[in-house]
Amino acid sequence: MHPAAPEGSFRAPEDDVPHQQQRGGASAAGLTRPAIVALVAVLATATALSQFFRNSVGVIATTLAGELGLDPDQLGLVASSFFLIFALCQIPVGIVIDRWGPRVALLGSSLFAVAGALVFAQAEGQAGLIAGRLLLGIGCSTFFMAPLVIYARAFPADVFASLAGFQIAFSSLGTILATAPLGWMTSAFGWRSAFLLAALVSALLLAGIVLLVRGRAAGRLPGKPAETLPEAFAGIGAVLRTPGFGPLFLMSFSTFSTFALFIGLWGGPYLAHVHGADLAAQGRILLVMALAQVLGTLAWGSADRFTGAYKPLAVAGAVLTLMLLAALIAFGHGGALRAEIIIALLGFSCAFTPVLVAHSKSLFPPDITGRGLSLINMGTMSGTFVTQWLTGLAVKAVAGGATVYPVAAFQIAFALQAALLAVATLVYLRAPEPRRPGA
Repeated sequence: MHPAAPEGSFRAPEDDVPHQQQRGGASAAGLTRPAIVALVAVLATATALSQFFRNSVGVIATTLAGELGLDPDQLGLVASSFFLIFALCQIPVGIVIDRWGPRVALLGSSLFAVAGALVFAQAEGQAGLIAGRLLLGIGCSTFFMAPLVIYARAFPADVFASLAGFQIAFSSLGTILATAPLGWMTSAFGWRSAFLLAALVSALLLAGIVLLVRGRAAGRLPGKPAETLPEAFAGIGAVLRTPGFGPLFLMSFSTFSTFALFIGLWGGPYLAHVHGADLAAQGRILLVMALAQVLGTLAWGSADRFTGAYKPLAVAGAVLTLMLLAALIAFGHGGALRAEIIIALLGFSCAFTPVLVAHSKSLFPPDITGRGLSLINMGTMSGTFVTQWLTGLAVKAVAGGATVYPVAAFQIAFALQAALLAVATLVYLRAPEPRRPGA
């Protein structure tokens, strides 16, 4: 028995939805408009908070380096530690979502988000910063996958990419807050105050999940007995054997990490060391990049509905991103305005994640959707960890002990990322191209 949801809370479809409809997302006919708005608002806020935490080092990187005496490789490890633990959490997160439901996963992880923000705000060195980032990575590990599973269960398949696009676009508010607003608050009140405020917001989110994310689609998949743990792990094997999983994993590995490389770590230092931008200017330029990503997310997600095909859109986005990376490496250091324009356009070109999410979701049946999407997201987060960590080592190797990093250090970092994305795109061409009914 499921507890009765309070008035205005989310109610999932009934158990007798046909299997064909469940595979692409059950009908949303049983939801009232206020319930849909309340549900999506809470779920989008969760992902927005995750976006803020994952990208919040970029603007304050130079401040942390100066205040706590961090080298480039130490900065890279601080920023990337969030993504390492986030990626490792995706296997248990997928099991929890499929076995006990997305609501349980969201409630448990939210407690870690509150604790992580508090620990980060009190850090006195690299160890404290990493401890806070690790807790935050655990806390945010369900904030994208759990909402996607709820959407997949409760809405028709032909609107899933649009819902994923809206989720990412709205959640980009967190990325936006991690740019100019965080830079302003750091200048006015200090970065510690900013993270204490973020801890309060995390606590309010936890309350929202308790009150509004309820019902059958937020619980265990109806009509199925609870899996045993061996069956749950067997589902992971089924995901890994799914045709197309490898190419989608690698493409996800390289796509978001390209965006995060700039907005979450090296964007601020590049603008400061190569073009002499102060904290306010860094925040402003990265804000433009974040806004461009919002527009791009909506555009790529909508294009998916019109074309009915995934691969052409994803390949187009990847090729455009490669061209922009090449332009930044070759010409970005020649003028601040030129670099700003290229960085802004990168925000748009990298935003085809909704297409990859929809493509991934189409590969998996309902009983392993949570594990499937979580493992794909493991690629997204592990890619960001690897690229931030390795580029930190690369920048350190070129810059040495210099307090102002040379342009060559950033060029090598961006070239490494471009090589990764190029290989991933070639592999992605082998992925199967399922089409939605009626596409």
